[in-house]
Amino acid sequence: MSTPEEVGSVNIGPGTIDPRDFQAPVSSADRDFYVAVLVTEGVTEGSDKPLYEESFVLLKAESEEEAREKAADYGKQQETSYRNENDQDITWKLRHVVDVRLVEDATFDDGSELYSRFFRNFAGYRSFEPLLGGEEL
Repeated sequence: MSTPEEVGSVNIGPGTIDPRDFQAPVSSADRDFYVAVLVTEGVTEGSDKPLYEESFVLLKAESEEEAREKAADYGKQQETSYRNENDQDITWKLRHVVDVRLVEDATFDDGSELYSRFFRNFAGYRSFEPLLGGEEL
C-alpha cells in the first residue's frame, strides 16, 4: 500500500508539459467563416501620392475577436518593401482592419453573399473608387 506522500507524485521524466495537450481539440466544425476588410497603403519613394488597397480576406475562427486578431496578423504578414522596375523603394503597410464580420451564408454556392455594408454618400464612394470613374491604376 502507498503512503499519502506517494499518491500525489508521479515521475514524468525530463521535459515540460504543455497544458494544450490536455484540452479537447477544436474541430473545424466549431469554427465559423469570417470576412475581414483590410486597407493597406503603398508608398513609392519620391512620390507624395500613396496607393491604397482594400482587400477582403476569408478567415476561420471561433469568435469575432479571434477573427479580428487573425486579420491583423494576416495584414502585418503582408507588409513588405521592395524596389520596383524604376529602381524606387515601394513599401506596403497595413493601415487598418476596417471590419470583421461573420459570413452568414457559408455555403459558398453561386451567388453566396460574403460581405456587404451600407453607406449614404455615393459621391464620396465614387471619389475613391477608381472603377466607378473609369480610372486606370
